[in-house]
Amino acid sequence: MVRLVLSLALLQNAEIRTTVPLVVAPVSVTDREGKPVPGLEEGEFVLHDNGAPRPHRLEVTNQPLSMVIAIQTNRQAGPALAKLSKVGSMVQPLLAGEKGSVAVLTYSDRVQQQLGFTSDTGEVSAAFAALRPDGHGSCMLDAVQAAARMLGDVDAGRRKVLIVIGETRDRSSEAKLADVIEGAVQAGITIYPVSFSVYLTPFTSMGKEKFGDKPDDPPVFQPSGGGGFSIVSILTELARLGSANAAEALAKATGGQKLSFVRLKGLEEVVEKLSGELHNQYLLTFTPAGGEPGYRGIRVLLKKRPELAVRTRPGYWLRP
Repeated sequence: MVRLVLSLALLQNAEIRTTVPLVVAPVSVTDREGKPVPGLEEGEFVLHDNGAPRPHRLEVTNQPLSMVIAIQTNRQAGPALAKLSKVGSMVQPLLAGEKGSVAVLTYSDRVQQQLGFTSDTGEVSAAFAALRPDGHGSCMLDAVQAAARMLGDVDAGRRKVLIVIGETRDRSSEAKLADVIEGAVQAGITIYPVSFSVYLTPFTSMGKEKFGDKPDDPPVFQPSGGGGFSIVSILTELARLGSANAAEALAKATGGQKLSFVRLKGLEEVVEKLSGELHNQYLLTFTPAGGEPGYRGIRVLLKKRPELAVRTRPGYWLRP
């Protein structure tokens, strides 16, 4: 764990020569029941950049989505794959949307690309229908790294989303959590892990589907006292999570949300919940203030709506 904290801390000083002329912060706002809240205006948001208020704009035009879905396909995942094969037709219209595109990766002992970026509902549905168990590993971090490379090549004007469907722990990757997080944050990717249990899911494979499980509460980073931002607290939290729950660490580092399912109905509810979030987000943009390069924290608040939950990515990298 100590090694991971040190590795993550070193990311602040990585010499990667890129610039960030404009930072985009996708913001999700939900009510007490977890439902998206539409209709908010620019002046209702307060954005803090590295602990200080910063002028921002609310983008009216919704950026199209580029989405990679990475699916665990080892032999233990068979019952979950049977459920996933039934929701493939929902992916393009509900998750990616009219102008969105979807790519599909699978991972077990190795990562394989099953489908390149496409807007064809039939192709996406066919890729899900063709899912079959293969192998014994679970190289989730390798899959996230491969997806980040794919999303890094798409146009800058598109939102980048990665949905990882599998167990919460990585068991056979060569990639390291620190490197994977760095790549995802640099590429501006929001990661949504969707987990299943290889122990519980098989017992729901027969009989009538009755209940969907309740997704986890949205992960939120709390800034340090006085409204400032503590990178140390984030690094420590990610290190604590990473050893036992890499999925939650990835969600927290990128502003996503970890969800889960056991039954088919629960999976369908997850798809609907993700659809509601992705297509009701507010896109706040701002120009970073001058200063030393490094990792900077983002915090977004609502002025007069304390009952609403606000979530965005916790930070970005400012480079020379």
